[in-house]
Amino acid sequence: MSFFNRNNSNTATETAPKRTLVPRYDIRETTDAFVVTAYVPGVDRSALETQVDGENLTVSARRTWTPPEDWTPVYRETPSHDFRLVLELDHRVNREAIRAELNQGVLTLTLPKAEAIKPRKIEING
Repeated sequence: MSFFNRNNSNTATETAPKRTLVPRYDIRETTDAFVVTAYVPGVDRSALETQVDGENLTVSARRTWTPPEDWTPVYRETPSHDFRLVLELDHRVNREAIRAELNQGVLTLTLPKAEAIKPRKIEING
């Protein structure tokens, strides 16, 4: 099920003058919510911003680690660019109840389902 449409760009713009990377992420569905797990290594909580604007959920993350002056990398697993992820949401997500948690470079976004789409038991009368 793919109701999240990626709307990401790796080009510089007026609002994002620096090149950014789309972080690796997973989406899974539970009974009550959709859970997005995004991997943003090197990002501190103070350098992370999540925002819902209309139909878009945007995650912007700046890397805050700076190498020591005399440090020369031998091998890098990830580039030093910042991260930006834009997901287009549809009517199934309760935008007012979205929660975010960052733990050691792993961002977990919980997007609760709108009450109208949750399964419910229908009472049988008679």
